Amino acid sequence: MKQSLIIPIMVLSLQCAKTVQVKNQENLFENCMKTFKDEDKCKEFMSNSARDIQTDEERREEALAKLTQEQLAGLKLRKEIKDTLPGKNGNFVKEFIGEPDEIKRGGDREYWVYKRPISKYDGESLPDKEITVIFRRSFVEKVDAKKP
Repeated sequence: MKQSLIIPIMVLSLQCAKTVQVKNQENLFENCMKTFKDEDKCKEFMSNSARDIQTDEERREEALAKLTQEQLAGLKLRKEIKDTLPGKNGNFVKEFIGEPDEIKRGGDREYWVYKRPISKYDGESLPDKEITVIFRRSFVEKVDAKKP
């Protein structure tokens, strides 16, 4: 009885281990047409999956392109954020720069990651790639910035 279950489980696990690598939109559309043979469904699938295929860098570039000159001018300066936030609590940080895009926890620290453009070095520079606010015991310990 046990041996008869082992073979199907192994075959099933091997089939699940196979992954289809999608190199571009055309291959994805061709695979969809082979599977469903319905062009309308495949076009809808492609429009939905285009956002899923984008990398973080592509999403960031798209967000930067949408920023107007006024919005770029309204971004906070990196120095202002680094000078203001240490010692403050989470509520102050949310009021000052907004909700984080991602929250990570490790040890006795909490990391609030801002991937959207919220700061820049000076008036003429591009926005920072990422700002990480590091909390320790509910207060900001440090602010890290990834430069553009």
